[in-house]
Amino acid sequence: MRKKMGREISWAALHNAMPQSCIARLFPATVLQPTDPGDPGPRSGNWLRVLGGSVWLLLALVGCRNSEVTVGEMVTQAAKLEKTKQSSHALLQDELRRLSAERALPDQIDGRRHAVAIHPESLAAKINEILDDAQTDRILKRLPDFFPQGRQSLNAVTIESSAGFLQFYSNAHQAARQALDGPQSPFEWLATDGWFADTRYTDRTTALCGLELIAGMDALSSRDPARCIAALSYAGRLIRLLADDGHLTARLAAVDLRDKWLQLVESATRQPDFKREDLQMILEMLLRQMAQWPEETTAWVNDRAVGLQTYEIVRQGHYLSLLSKTEADALEADGMHLIKARAVQRYIDDDQVFYLDIMRRLIDLHRFPYFERRKVLNSIEDQLLVADQLEKYPQLAAEVLLPNVLTAMERIAHDRARCEAWALALAASLGVPAPEFSLNPANGQPYNLLAGEEAVELIGLSDAQWPRSIRLSRR
Repeated sequence: MRKKMGREISWAALHNAMPQSCIARLFPATVLQPTDPGDPGPRSGNWLRVLGGSVWLLLALVGCRNSEVTVGEMVTQAAKLEKTKQSSHALLQDELRRLSAERALPDQIDGRRHAVAIHPESLAAKINEILDDAQTDRILKRLPDFFPQGRQSLNAVTIESSAGFLQFYSNAHQAARQALDGPQSPFEWLATDGWFADTRYTDRTTALCGLELIAGMDALSSRDPARCIAALSYAGRLIRLLADDGHLTARLAAVDLRDKWLQLVESATRQPDFKREDLQMILEMLLRQMAQWPEETTAWVNDRAVGLQTYEIVRQGHYLSLLSKTEADALEADGMHLIKARAVQRYIDDDQVFYLDIMRRLIDLHRFPYFERRKVLNSIEDQLLVADQLEKYPQLAAEVLLPNVLTAMERIAHDRARCEAWALALAASLGVPAPEFSLNPANGQPYNLLAGEEAVELIGLSDAQWPRSIRLSRR
């Protein structure tokens, strides 16, 4: 959840940033006429009364961050999309009716997701007891030490430190395993919370999965295949929970964690202590993950619901509350924060229609592998590139909401391709029937398996994927 930051705001800035028609609607009893640059404005007592009694409306309109509206109040006001539903834009209302019929509005999604109670022994129910925020942050901060970017080899000091690190979090590690051994339930989050949904469970689950991957690394250094396979198994369950969650943040966390999971698999295949039966168990785990692969539609539908709530937040007058402190401070330093907030409000209907149209097109593509979507995705990317030339620039869609969705689709496709490639390579090295994966879903190129007497090598992964090829000794 983003944190609100306090900031000062002047009446002069508000007055200059807002159109006169807008001020007139807020203050119908006071007619504001253009004045000389040095004129301080109306001098009557009514002016001070209006300013004192109604400035909070102005603060809300431009999203002033020292407004007394809390995040909770903001989310509650936005939950029913009341201002969106009051819009007179015909195309927007048509799309809202379609979404309602499809049960795809935020409150409808929440009703569906929370129809079944969370099992009290599931990880979703226990996760806040297992790790607190401080522990989670410390683990996440250390993960890059064990799984550095660029996938360079780990040094002996890092591997040696894994045992001590795991010992420090042994209670959380064991409690998570105990919870994972029982029935599972979805994590709790609300589509009606939209931009401000509490997704800290994603960080906690990522931290717990990190502990499992570090445990697997420690087992490798101890030449203990059984313990490494157990860690891979528990890590795989955590990845599946995130991938199945339905929130795009969780789905992308699963993508990143599975990348690290495969790094650990790669390290295991290089260990002479890992025998044929060990690699067979790893292949079975991988194939099980792929058989349970979640369809993408849910993530995109839920992300569109977040988008709907985001537009409502802006309609409620809280655009600046969507920005991080860094983003807001950069705008304020340029004197653009109020101008930006006003600009987003001005064409909000057309902006939202633009967004919903593209999201519907993206969701309709779910039936096709990523490489077959590329033609449509390229046209959408071209639309975004020239969107600023439109008379009614869809700023929120083009700058905030849609670029992340396009990137997410590509990342999920590469995740699937990596898994397929490893499954094919492991099956070939073991001499067992290969799964029926023929084309890389990310680039549409065929997987090419080179089989030698001593080793097999699979090629056909793109430059953006890791690894470019997979070479395994025959077992």
